[in-house]
Amino acid sequence: MKEENVHDPKYREAKEPQSSPSVPTSQLFRLDNRTIIEQVQEAADRHGRNVQYYPCDVQDADAMVNIFAQFLPLLESPIRGLVSCAGVSDNGPATDFPVRSFQRLLDINVTGTFTAAQLVAKEVIKTGLSASMVFVASMSGHVSNKGVDTAGYNASKAAVHQLARSLAAEWGSRVNVPLIRVNTLSPGYIRTEATAEALRKPGIESQWVGDSMLYRLSNADEYRAPILFLLGDGSSYMTGADLRVDGGHCAW
Repeated sequence: MKEENVHDPKYREAKEPQSSPSVPTSQLFRLDNRTIIEQVQEAADRHGRNVQYYPCDVQDADAMVNIFAQFLPLLESPIRGLVSCAGVSDNGPATDFPVRSFQRLLDINVTGTFTAAQLVAKEVIKTGLSASMVFVASMSGHVSNKGVDTAGYNASKAAVHQLARSLAAEWGSRVNVPLIRVNTLSPGYIRTEATAEALRKPGIESQWVGDSMLYRLSNADEYRAPILFLLGDGSSYMTGADLRVDGGHCAW
């Protein structure tokens, strides 16, 4: 799972059944990243899973509705899980940061997450089954990033935290509404294409590494198990919570 740079218009959203066909995760791929798509397809084939890929702009609510209408009939069992990790980052001095760029961060990171959650919740309510949702937020929703100006990104991820808490309260205790747990995962610094530009700035990598109690950056593979934990029964008494996987960054 990764967040792409806001300036790259090419995204692909993949619905990947993990532990069962009814628990899809949401991931962004570049349209030309065939290798990753092929690897996911091969893994699904080995485990007898059905994987479908759909290009989608999460800023377009109507497009999201159409995508759900396409893939829901293909599920072998009712949908009971969602991982929403469609996200973008952008940075720049707040005094010069374009308002349209700030709005784009909110539209993708926050509104896109809400739209996906709303669509899944409607289906869950129809079936009367319980469900679990995981929103990928960030440690930047708790603290500011040193060395980079990311006010808009940080604000959007803090909003994702509050969105999850609010939905957890609404969907966790209402009469005649199925239980839907909603939690967030807050990654620390990840070595990806999205962070490559920042890491090229003098002193940034050493600073970020030093800010981690483990004295290193993370890699994307280290977030698979935490997401599966939040989706599954192992976290059955968790909702409205945030799981920080940040190498101790926020614990100093």
